[in-house]
Amino acid sequence: MRRTTRHRLLTFSALLLLALAIAGVWAIVGEPDASSAPPEATSASTPELASDTEEKPVVDPRDGLTLDPEQFELVDGAYLQRLADGRVVHLTLVPELQRSIEKQLNSRDGGGKYKVPHGGVVALEAATGRVLAIVSASHGSQAVEHYALRAQAPSASVFKLVTAAALLEFAQIDPDRPVCYKGGSQYLSEDEIRGDSVSQEDHCATLSEALGWSINAVISRLALNNLSKEDLEEMASSFGFNREIPFELPVQVSEATFVDDDVERARTAAGFWNVNLSPMHGALIASALRNDGVIMRPTLVDRIEDAQGRVLFTSKPEPWLTTVTAARAKTLSQLAESTTTNGTAAKAFSKRKEWPADLKVTGKTGTLANKSPALTFTWFVGATTGDTDIAVGALITNTPKWWFKGMHAAANAILTYDKIVRRSK
Repeated sequence: MRRTTRHRLLTFSALLLLALAIAGVWAIVGEPDASSAPPEATSASTPELASDTEEKPVVDPRDGLTLDPEQFELVDGAYLQRLADGRVVHLTLVPELQRSIEKQLNSRDGGGKYKVPHGGVVALEAATGRVLAIVSASHGSQAVEHYALRAQAPSASVFKLVTAAALLEFAQIDPDRPVCYKGGSQYLSEDEIRGDSVSQEDHCATLSEALGWSINAVISRLALNNLSKEDLEEMASSFGFNREIPFELPVQVSEATFVDDDVERARTAAGFWNVNLSPMHGALIASALRNDGVIMRPTLVDRIEDAQGRVLFTSKPEPWLTTVTAARAKTLSQLAESTTTNGTAAKAFSKRKEWPADLKVTGKTGTLANKSPALTFTWFVGATTGDTDIAVGALITNTPKWWFKGMHAAANAILTYDKIVRRSK
């Protein structure tokens, strides 16, 4: 009995082992190889599966978006543009400020002629890049479309701001150290730049005074003695020259060229030709004075909605360029404030009868004339330094008979916006 049972157990065990062996062989033979696996199971497809979980780059709806000022509508006290696909772009423009600048630039004299042959004014918030107003005016047979976005005018002495920034950043010059000079008010000779005839130099000025009164001989000599071609190129680039400006309207690139000849390069550093500028770019340069040296991406877009009014995108501040350190930007702003307190623009700003005592503005004027055609380019780029946040680039191009200049257009924009801000508090 025990033997029979034992025999049965051995027989059962043998059969069990045989079954397991057969199953193992079947598993090995029957398992499909890699080449017969479906595409989604191969090792080559693994990265595709992983990529589905990777974070995709965020697409900014403003990239590739081109607006058209001719299609801007004023609806319920705010500007917007309706796009062909049904979306609605709500704009950052401030209607009262926009209309005030439009009225000034399109004003006429007693004979019905436009007072401004060509003009462009751009105002924006330095801290956010939001464009508060953008106005172009160009009249007559030589009219230029979108003048505020065109870099056809020489930057003139506005470029002294960039040169001063380079002197502070690369040469660490003492802004309170006076530099003696002679001449250079209309044209800069090599002798006036180099200062070879020191005994004849009977005037001296600090960097602040040179900016405030736009003293060409001082700026050009400081550039000649302290800045290389590469220094000027680098600082110009950091302020946006020779760069595409990211914006919802096409902005012409502001070109800056620096030659190898050191005297000619010093003239350029002081604002004598070789550099062009648009009012839009001028406002961005001014914004760096207020915003710790940082230029924000300019935008006209407050938000974008679909046809049903659902918000698809809301604009947020985005840094574009860093020009100089915050400390040096503050120094540059303080130096340039002399332009409006006792310098070339004082009569349009601080010494203007109705100008608020607490409304401080830093900036730079610029003037340069063409002989043919006979046009005078007058600039002001600047920004407030107090609670009201506005940076302005204003260019008025006049014939020999003129009514007002870039600094008057800028002062009007700043004063108008300051009143709007004060009323809202």
